[in-house]
Amino acid sequence: MTRTRTVMAVGAALALVGVAAAARLWTAVGSADQVSGTTDRATGPINVTVTEGTSMSVARSPDGRTLAIDLQGSIWTLPVAGGAATRITDVFEDAHQPAWSPDGRSIAFFAYTGGGYDLWMMDADGRNRRRLTSGPFDDREPVWSHDGSRLAFSSDRGNPLGSDYNIWVLDVASGSLRQLTKDPAEDFMPSWSPDDGEIAFASSRGGVWTVSVADGHERKRAMPEGRIDAPSWGPGGQIVYYNGRNGGSSLELNGTVLTEKENAGPFRVSWSSPTEFYYVGDGKIRKRSIDGGPAQTVAFTATLPVTRTSYTRRKRDFDSTVPRQTLGIVHPVISPDGTQVAFAALNDIYVMPVGGKPVNITNDSAFDTDPAWSPDGSRLLYSSDKSGSQLQLWMRDMRSGETRELTHLTTQPQGAAWSRDGKRVAFLNINNNYGVAEVAVLDLDTLAVEKVHDTLPQPGAPTWSPDGRRIALAALARYSARYREGTNQVLTMAAGGSPADAWYAPVPTLSIDSRADCGPAWSPDGSHMAAVYEGMLTVWPVAASGEPLGPPRRVTN
Repeated sequence: MTRTRTVMAVGAALALVGVAAAARLWTAVGSADQVSGTTDRATGPINVTVTEGTSMSVARSPDGRTLAIDLQGSIWTLPVAGGAATRITDVFEDAHQPAWSPDGRSIAFFAYTGGGYDLWMMDADGRNRRRLTSGPFDDREPVWSHDGSRLAFSSDRGNPLGSDYNIWVLDVASGSLRQLTKDPAEDFMPSWSPDDGEIAFASSRGGVWTVSVADGHERKRAMPEGRIDAPSWGPGGQIVYYNGRNGGSSLELNGTVLTEKENAGPFRVSWSSPTEFYYVGDGKIRKRSIDGGPAQTVAFTATLPVTRTSYTRRKRDFDSTVPRQTLGIVHPVISPDGTQVAFAALNDIYVMPVGGKPVNITNDSAFDTDPAWSPDGSRLLYSSDKSGSQLQLWMRDMRSGETRELTHLTTQPQGAAWSRDGKRVAFLNINNNYGVAEVAVLDLDTLAVEKVHDTLPQPGAPTWSPDGRRIALAALARYSARYREGTNQVLTMAAGGSPADAWYAPVPTLSIDSRADCGPAWSPDGSHMAAVYEGMLTVWPVAASGEPLGPPRRVTN
């Protein structure tokens, strides 16, 4: 399993639409779009012809004869005057932002293959493709130096537990890499100066920045108001940039809006002269001059084949009252003495002697879930909404059958885990949809609830250190603040008071399979943790703090 991928950006998002969704989109747009016919609309291929693009960039070839665009995850070329586009990369690469080499023979781009975004290069007709960068980190937004020897790009290379995007330079002939920017901000969308002495870039610091290629000195070039992206340094020395001010979407030059009534794309423009450039506005390819005047639209078509698969729909019987075997058992947990299993099914909690028949111990109309045995096996904790619309923590005495409600929160506690001494319970305090939650601890003597960690995005179930000082869980370690992507790693926190959080990557750049039920689990003696990687149970030695002390070892195959 590789990096957990998402496309939402703090800057410009590569908000790509699926081909089938695009078919519906273009059909809905109106008369400008066409959907070609098919011999068998139920199962045969459909050719969807589009005349606009979503999150599309454009680059003009140095000889002025050809345009390259990225559309629906592929690179296409077409005549500079417009017409039918030809796809030159396949449909599975998620290829973006083509950049022509100064001699016009090659096109660089970035694509998602092998578990990450890497820089690629190919001949202008799509042949002779070769990967230029590799590794677990993302490399994006390549742009050629004017002498054709180097590519500048942005990358989150650094710490797998959290880094930031910086501007890098690749020597194409040798493959050597050099990091230029080093500020902890997010730096991206590079563009070379006409003499190749500096590189302009956008930054989460705001505005347009430049960095010296010789010594890495960074300076603020311009500070226009708004959310700045994609500066493009033209041959005349002017820098056109994207501005997302107040939810808008425009191209600007020195604070002057060039695209007043257009929805401009957040990508670098492609200069054709010191005053003219190509860009994408309102999903269409356009050409404009910085001196003013109306934009020229370059009409194009691109045909995308969509194959509708045929399958037999399964018939489901929702009306029968005949008893049937329960399916969908959730969260099975073994009792401390190993003789019983508790689990959730059909919105109730069941307890089953090993080798015996399960007994429904809640048997109500409420939603009951997430059972957790006390360390001595005498009590069972679970979450239920039987007292209202919100889940709360309930506890059942397994000897007497007495059940009582422990929490009365305005949020929803789930995923309870007992401390080893049986005096406290850690749980996820769901305070948002989609599993966004704080981490809290319930004192079973006083029933006081203490928050021990601020809100996390969909954290995994907590597990206690044997000494009760630390809580560990699986959490999303983002590679950078620019994108949501990252890997599932081990986050440990104090069960009350200090010390602060500590992140650990037992297998750097590799995700724990799922934050829901794949660990980590702290061993009873505190010497190891266990988790699931790539479908296999894995254990590794840890210190009392949870810090890994050795490499993981797979115990299943």
